Amino acid sequence: MERYIEQLLADIDFASANVSMPFAGRELHLHDWISPNEEDLTAPVRNLEEWTGIRQEQLPPHEKLTDDQVLRLLNALKKMLDAYNWSFVLQTEVPERIQYAAIRDNFHQQAKIKRWHDGFFEHCKPGTQHGKCALGEYCQCAFYAELFKDMVDEDLAPEEERARELEWEITRLKKKYDDDWMKYYPYHLDSKYDDENGKPHDYGFGDEEEGNDDWWKK
Repeated sequence: MERYIEQLLADIDFASANVSMPFAGRELHLHDWISPNEEDLTAPVRNLEEWTGIRQEQLPPHEKLTDDQVLRLLNALKKMLDAYNWSFVLQTEVPERIQYAAIRDNFHQQAKIKRWHDGFFEHCKPGTQHGKCALGEYCQCAFYAELFKDMVDEDLAPEEERARELEWEITRLKKKYDDDWMKYYPYHLDSKYDDENGKPHDYGFGDEEEGNDDWWKK
């Protein structure tokens, strides 16, 4: 089994280093920025297995793995998912074996290919009820239910929607990082950090960086 795990880790590392993007030929500019909701509706979708080249059946059941093998595969898979901007994110503590099993069980899902905003690996399969997701008793639904309990569906102007997204993101960061939350401040959502032309904060990789049009691939 160990020899197989080493080869599988090599395959996952290769997938991490060779991400294909359908919009690779298009130059990105700050004025292309759209809201998370807009991008979520328009982002191209690919089956995660086909996109990464890693098949669900390649991932051994956790029962057949040692603790060390689970940890190595889990870390490699998380790194790969980050590279594809389809990150496996948890807001509560979850045992590593359950994390690995959740990734394996849901690995055949459809992934949205995003340019501007984070994409997140789906823990729950379509149609599952609260507590019935791949994470079992560690389902994250309760966390998000609390986070968005005051959400009201309404038509908002773009600037109002952006302000609400900033508020939600700050709430999420405080819950996840406690006193360190400011390290992850979402400047792109805060209009106070827009430039003189009203463009969102660009984190230092705007149009002025000539010759670095492929920053988003890194």
